[in-house]
Amino acid sequence: MHIIKPAALTAVLLIGLLVCADAWADNPEQMSAEAYAKLPVCKLNSDGTSLQVQPCRTAPAQSPMPRRPVPQIIERQPQTRVSPQPAMPVPPTPPATPSLARPPVPITSCDAGGCNGANGVRYNNTGNGVAGPNGKVCTRAGATVQC
Repeated sequence: MHIIKPAALTAVLLIGLLVCADAWADNPEQMSAEAYAKLPVCKLNSDGTSLQVQPCRTAPAQSPMPRRPVPQIIERQPQTRVSPQPAMPVPPTPPATPSLARPPVPITSCDAGGCNGANGVRYNNTGNGVAGPNGKVCTRAGATVQC
């Protein structure tokens, strides 16, 4: 039941198209090429507002087609100058910084309060390590101390 309505509508539409096509085929404005060639060439009336004779045919194209005289204007492109690249300044060489990590110092002798290094500095015992003369904590590893 659901397909009957769309099928009927399609059939009516196709029949309507066939009737319209037949009606347009009988249109008197459509003429043969022979009848069109017999018509006068279209020209405007003296006012230039309408055609002198209707129906008329368009004028045939001239062979060869004349070119429209149009002046050719060639403009120069603006000069673009590339700005010179600025010279990059040479960065100053940084002063040599002393190495923060000093080499380990061999220990010469130890007592209950600390150890003496080969450089003549006393390293006092503090918890897990030793402290140098400036109070900085140093690491003791075997027979060497490194601050």
